[in-house]
Amino acid sequence: WLSDYMLSITIDDSELESSLKQLFGDNDQAIATAFGEFLKQQQIKQEVGVAIEQLDAGQGVAFSTAIHEIRAKYE
Repeated sequence: WLSDYMLSITIDDSELESSLKQLFGDNDQAIATAFGEFLKQQQIKQEVGVAIEQLDAGQGVAFSTAIHEIRAKYE
């Protein structure tokens, strides 16, 4: 999904920039891929948090429904 968009990011943190250079060198594609994966993980964590809040509020769904919705979204 990253290939559909052009994004330019400026890093103002020299320590972070140094870490990225150490991990990825000058491979911008590898950095973009890692950033995309990071964003996906953050989205999943946020969705899990929302799901826990819904369960706490008694708004749960059947397990089979939840699995179907997860597969539809992430496969």
